[in-house]
Amino acid sequence: MGHGGTLSFSWHGHAIHIPGYLFLGTVLATLFTSLVLERFGGPLVGANYRQQHYDADLRAGLMDVRRNSEQIAFYGGEEAENLRFSRYLAHIATNWRSVVTYTWRANFITNFFHETASCLLWVMLIPKLLAHTLTVGLYSRTNAAFMQARNSLQWFIDNYTDLATLRSILQRLNEFERIVRHPFEKGITRHTLSSGDVQIENLVLKRPDGSVLTSLPNLTLYTGERWMISGPSGVGKSTLLRALAGLWGYGSGTLAFDTQHAMFVPQRPYVPDGTSLRQVLSYPATPDHYDTQAYESVLKSVNLACYISRLDDVADWSQIFSPGEEQRLAIARVLLFRPRVVFLDEATSALDEENETLLYSVLTIHLPQATLVSVAHHANLRRFHQHEILLSPKGALVQTISETAAASGSATASY
Repeated sequence: MGHGGTLSFSWHGHAIHIPGYLFLGTVLATLFTSLVLERFGGPLVGANYRQQHYDADLRAGLMDVRRNSEQIAFYGGEEAENLRFSRYLAHIATNWRSVVTYTWRANFITNFFHETASCLLWVMLIPKLLAHTLTVGLYSRTNAAFMQARNSLQWFIDNYTDLATLRSILQRLNEFERIVRHPFEKGITRHTLSSGDVQIENLVLKRPDGSVLTSLPNLTLYTGERWMISGPSGVGKSTLLRALAGLWGYGSGTLAFDTQHAMFVPQRPYVPDGTSLRQVLSYPATPDHYDTQAYESVLKSVNLACYISRLDDVADWSQIFSPGEEQRLAIARVLLFRPRVVFLDEATSALDEENETLLYSVLTIHLPQATLVSVAHHANLRRFHQHEILLSPKGALVQTISETAAASGSATASY
C-alpha cells in the first residue's frame, strides 16, 4: 500500500500506482451522484415546463372571461365556465404533484450525498488503515482537503432544482425565439405604391391546411373608386382584407397599394380603456395630433355629437360605447386620418340602416378621392359602390354596379 495520496498495489504480477487517488475518487463519486441525480430528477425540467404552460392557460382563460363576461352572463354560461376552469386547475394540480415528486427525488439524492460523504472518505482511506499509515494528523489534513474538493465539485448537485427551473424557462424562451426568427413563409407578397390604386395580381387565398378558399384575377382598383366585396359566408371576404393588411400569408400572389396611407376598419374596432376620448378617437396617433375643432367635427359627422363635452374624460370607453357607437367611432377615426385607401370589413354591421347610410354618405362626401373597399352583406350598400367583386369557391366575378342595379338592390335581400 502507498503513502500520501498514492495508491499502490499489485495485480497479476503488475505493480499499479494511482497518484492522487483520493481526489480522483472524490471526482468520480461526485460525477456518479450527478448522473444519478439527472436520471431520477431530470423529469423535473419537463414538469416545470408543463407547469408554466398550464399556468399560462389559466391566466389566458381568466382574461378571456373578463373580456367576455357580459356575453357569458347573457348565455347563462357560468356552469360551463366553471367546468372549463376546473379542467385548468386539475391540470395544474396533477402536474404540481409531479413537480413535488421530482423535486423530492432530487433533494433526497442531494441530501444522501451530503450525509454519506464522510463514509465515502473512510472507504477510500481503508487501504491506509490496512497499511497502518493513517495518523490523526494525516486524517485531519486529508479530511480538510476532501471537504474543500467536495464543496468545489458539488455545485451542480447543490443547485440542481434551481437549474431545472432555469432549463425549463430557457426551453420556453428558445421556442419563442425560434418562432419569432423563423415565422411561416408567406406566399402572398405586398408592395407599396405611391398612388391610391390597389393592384391585385394572381391572388390565390388558401387555408392553413393548403386547401383553396378562392382566387382573384389580375385587377386594379383605381384611385377614388368604390368597390364592394360580397359573397356567401366563409368564402374568404374577410381573409382577403387580412391578406391586404399582411395578416394572412397562406396562398400566393402579389398585392400593392399605399400601405403608409391606408386604413383598415374591422367589424369590431379596438377601443382602449383608461384613456381620454381624444386618445380613443386619435388612436393610434397621440391626442395632440388633431385640434379640438377636428374632434368635434368628426363626432358630429358620425352622429356622436352627444360625446363632444366628454372629449377630455378618462374612462373605460369599451364599457360605455355600444357596438354601433364603436363602429361610428371607427369611421370618425377614418375622417380624422383621411387615408388614400380605406378597407372596411363589415364595419357597419351593428348599425341600423339610417346610420349605416349616414356613415357611407359621410365617407363619400368627405373623402371623394379615397379608394374605398368594403366587405358587406347588406344590399342597400350597393348604391355607395361602383364595382363589385363577387367571391365564390370557384373564383371571383368582377362586375360594374349600375345605378339601376344599385337602386333595385336596396329593395332585395342581402347576399
